[in-house]
Amino acid sequence: MLLVELTIDGTLNRISSVGHALTNYWDNKIIGFANPVRNTATNHGGYCEMKFGNITLNPDLFSSDWPPPLSCAITIKYTATTQEAAETLLVGTAHRSQVDRGRIIYSLNAPSYDETVADATAYNDTLNAVLTTILTGIAEIDTLDTSAARAASPNVTHTVSGDQLSIKLASDIAAFYGHLFYVSGSTAYLVDMLLDNGTQTLTEFDYFARPEYKDSYPIAVARTDNFARTSSYPYGTELSVAEFHTTEANVNTALDDIITIENRAKCRVKMPLLGSLPAPGKKISWTDTALNQNTDAYLRVRSLRYDLVTEKVELEGEGELTLTATPTPDALDPPVFYLLEEGGDDLLTEDGDRIILE
Repeated sequence: MLLVELTIDGTLNRISSVGHALTNYWDNKIIGFANPVRNTATNHGGYCEMKFGNITLNPDLFSSDWPPPLSCAITIKYTATTQEAAETLLVGTAHRSQVDRGRIIYSLNAPSYDETVADATAYNDTLNAVLTTILTGIAEIDTLDTSAARAASPNVTHTVSGDQLSIKLASDIAAFYGHLFYVSGSTAYLVDMLLDNGTQTLTEFDYFARPEYKDSYPIAVARTDNFARTSSYPYGTELSVAEFHTTEANVNTALDDIITIENRAKCRVKMPLLGSLPAPGKKISWTDTALNQNTDAYLRVRSLRYDLVTEKVELEGEGELTLTATPTPDALDPPVFYLLEEGGDDLLTEDGDRIILE
């Protein structure tokens, strides 16, 4: 359920695309809602930012506040169950963009995260510690959750050149070390791109037909200004990244991880929202029986496109395809026989073959 709190001239309005009688009543005043998307800054990590489009509202919502105000405070939530269990996707501002007889359109704007890190600021600490310092320096972010980060947090040694936007600097550092982070409410979550941020297995009834599998043209070389590493491919493209360490061994390890992540297969699957919104980094697995042979597939979520009105989500990320294992003979079901007629001696197999007993 899409739940929206819209404050119009100091009055809180609880609205949705259909009426919902929860702890409070959420009135059906939303005519249209552009699908929000969340993507990592790069294929190998960084800030996994949520971006919103427009919301289209019924003019009746503004009967006591006409013309509709230029801007309103807005909170967007999703829940599959109760109002209290709703997950907050946006606390931001709705800015009026169009007034028609049959609809009022507002653009949706997330917090700006406009804080900066000063020139010549020096870091020499773990990735967890450095990103905690940078991200909690942003007014809207209180804490950094590192429970899904790499167990041995890599060292960051870097001195800032020129004032840097805090969110961009944190994104670049995270990506260099093969991590992503996303923000939910006032908490940022750091996730190792090489590991799972939770797991979920889908049955054939849990996703919509025709998942997609693609392979990008490979990265042959990943380099910084000072160092370079090659992949196993003698052909491919060259990827240049900023480095956030001064020691060759540390940089090489980071570049090897980037190559590993970049050169994995890419998978895309569309599924209904099954109770909660999938978190970036979650491993989603399924068996595709529609290919030439039964194939086990998985992806780690890097991109999400939400349709909160119809309660669907399209997921994309790097993953892997493997041939589904054939059960061993001991694991196969025993043959089934059917007696042809009462008192008779003939049997019929499950496949319809007749067996005459001597």
